[in-house]
This record gives sequence, structure tokens and C-alpha cells, in this order.
Amino acid sequence: MADLRFDELPLDLAFTATRGDGRRRIAVFGDPADRFTRELYRDELPKIDDVTVHTLLLPLEIYPDSDRLARLVWGADDRAAAWSRLMLDGVEPAGEPDRYAPLEELRLAARELSVDSTPTLVFEDGAMFAGAMPAAEIARHLAG
Repeated sequence: MADLRFDELPLDLAFTATRGDGRRRIAVFGDPADRFTRELYRDELPKIDDVTVHTLLLPLEIYPDSDRLARLVWGADDRAAAWSRLMLDGVEPAGEPDRYAPLEELRLAARELSVDSTPTLVFEDGAMFAGAMPAAEIARHLAG
């Protein structure tokens, strides 16, 4: 576990989904082709209420299709909805991949923050965890 300031995250490059009143915040570095990222979004995060989830794309080189999928998500009119359909149902976003998606900026930010795996979760208190977490543990960290 490492610690950082939540406001150090490049949230201007994130897309956001809010559940309930969204009073609690979490950021997730996620790879669209990573099964652990998909499991987190499909099986664990939906169990958490009153949360705002900031997703930061981090396509890893170990997954050959990651860049293409990330560019498709970035090119969607509603990135959060496109991401959700991809994570929950495996449905790729329609449309053209955005060749100008800020993937290199996101990779650089991840390196500077020592994020090198997906999913990586960052909580408002600065706690950072690599790997998927069960909903109960996420909720415990969100409770502070």
C-alpha cells in the first residue's frame, strides 16, 4: 500500500460515474482488457452506494487489445456509459477509436504515482491499493 494526495490524480483525464449521492470518492486505474478490472466493475463496485467513481484508463502492454479498447471508450459520447457497458456486458463501444485519446498522459501520470498494475484503487485519504478488492473492504476504506 502506498499513500498519495487524491488531488494529485489527473482527474481531468478521468470519466466519472456517480451512484447514490456520490459523497464518497474513489479513483480506479483500469485496463479495458484486464479481467480483474472487469471483475471489480462488474462484481464489486455495484455493491457500493453513495460513491463517485473516477475511472482513469491505463491500458497495459501485456494486453494486446487494450489500446484499441481504451481509444474506443475515449471516443464515445458518454465515456462512463461506454465503459460500463464494456465492463458489465462485454459490449465494445460503437464508433471510431479516438486516436487523440490521452493514453500517454495517463501512462505518464500512472508512472509518476507508482501505479503499474490494474486495477489500482485510490481512496480520498490517499490510500492506494493494487488489485481488485471485495466490496466490503472498499466500503470499509470509504467509511474512513
